[in-house]
Amino acid sequence: MVLVLRPPSSSLPPLVPGIERRTVLAARELGVAAVRIPALLRCRDGRIVVFAEARREGAGDTGPIEVIARTSADGTRWADPVVVATAPGRTMGNPVPIEAGDGAIVLLTTSNDAAVHEAEILAGSVPAASGRRVHLTRLSPDLARIGTCQDLTDQVKDPAWDWYATGPGHGVALADGRLVAAANHSRRDPDGRPHYAAHGLLSEDDGHSWSIAWTARSTAEAASPNESALALAPADGAPELLVTCRSEDPAGPRTRSIGRIDPALLRAGTALEATGRFAALAGFAGPRIQAGLAAAPPSLPGTGPRGGSGEAAAPEALLSAPVRAAARRDLVLHAIAGSACRPLALLHPGPAGYSDLAVADGEILVLVETGQERTHERIDLLRADLADIAAAVRPAPSKEQTP
Repeated sequence: MVLVLRPPSSSLPPLVPGIERRTVLAARELGVAAVRIPALLRCRDGRIVVFAEARREGAGDTGPIEVIARTSADGTRWADPVVVATAPGRTMGNPVPIEAGDGAIVLLTTSNDAAVHEAEILAGSVPAASGRRVHLTRLSPDLARIGTCQDLTDQVKDPAWDWYATGPGHGVALADGRLVAAANHSRRDPDGRPHYAAHGLLSEDDGHSWSIAWTARSTAEAASPNESALALAPADGAPELLVTCRSEDPAGPRTRSIGRIDPALLRAGTALEATGRFAALAGFAGPRIQAGLAAAPPSLPGTGPRGGSGEAAAPEALLSAPVRAAARRDLVLHAIAGSACRPLALLHPGPAGYSDLAVADGEILVLVETGQERTHERIDLLRADLADIAAAVRPAPSKEQTP
């Protein structure tokens, strides 16, 4: 079913004209309590693959949880949903899909015993076998499993870390064939207090083995960096990894940070210390939440925040996230330039939670948690032409306002 979205209130950015929404995963139809944590993969041949967690007993993070997926050649006709990652007696979630060089889909996930709560893991009171584990599943283009699910924990989790989560959201493939994924973790300070931090993962063999690529600790600029998203954007002709992190410190003034990493500095077996490469994302006024990130297309020039010259900067990346600080609703497309962003256009009025984002072939695709009343009722795929987005965008204000 395709629906045209309702007009927004005047306090929101303009709604993108002609945007379409298609429900691709619905909790009621799947017979589960909730669907959450979307991840979106647009393959080189144009196929669209959507991933999410099917939460069987409730919307919370505990209980039996599986990762499901669905694929489409054109975004209109869809294959049936299938379970692609599961572990009896455990949660299985935080999907990070990447298309490998051989056409397989590399899927990273994390799990813990179904009865264990995050607070227990943060406190270090859970045995390693019951705590967070990291998994690799390799899938064929039609989502059939290739080989067995592998446990990557010893490769990618420092023994001093307690909490661990991959993504969620798509990873990236570098031009040289290396694969990169975002992740986050926690560790306790000497007095036992847990602190979140971000890190990245790197594969140099098409996704068969992985290592820690970088780490980023909590700072005043990027307080308790948590769930992270990646995009590969050009910078003066050289590709640059953009990383945006949810800031989990409730006392921090900013809810999101942005980091920049030169892929040439990444080496297997050597974790880059990247803390100083992250800064608060000025101009973002949304809640503390995971967000979608993608490189901005050249068809959106001059839509970013205004710089010192007064001219609107060309955006380097696009970010999808709710725009209201106190609520998970009203999904807005933001433009990022430098360490600042501004809202561009409204993608979805109403309940909106986690999302993932892809840009290709003159259109934008956004996979988002939503529902009539709550954000865990269904996963919708939004599609809009970039030309329509460009037409809807208001000029950047002459003086950038930041919260």
